[in-house]
Amino acid sequence: MATWVVAPGQALEGNAASFTALVTRLGCNSGVTGEVDPPRIEETDDVVTITFTVTPGPPEAADCPSNDAVPYEVELGSPLRGRLLVDGACETTEASTTTGCDPDGTRSPG
Repeated sequence: MATWVVAPGQALEGNAASFTALVTRLGCNSGVTGEVDPPRIEETDDVVTITFTVTPGPPEAADCPSNDAVPYEVELGSPLRGRLLVDGACETTEASTTTGCDPDGTRSPG
C-alpha cells in the first residue's frame, strides 16, 4: 500500500491530462518505497481517484524511518478540468489515519 502527493511546481488546470505523483510506501521498509506499480485510476465527472501499490511487499523485519518518495508519471484518461484529485488509499484503507492523508484524501497541485 502507498500514499501519494502531487509533485511540486505543476499546474493542473484546464487540459492537463498528466502529472507527476510522489509515491511513498505506507509500511515499514527501512526507508525504501520500492517499485511503484501502475495505479488504479477511477474517473467521474467530479473526481479522479488514484490508488497506488508498491512491490515487493515489506520484508519480514524492517526499520521504520520514513520511506523515500518515488516520482511516477500519471496519465489520466481525460483532462482534469477542475475535478478533484483523491488518494484512494486515504479513502479505503488504514492509510486514512496517517499524517499522509488529509481528512478527505484530496490532493492539490504542489
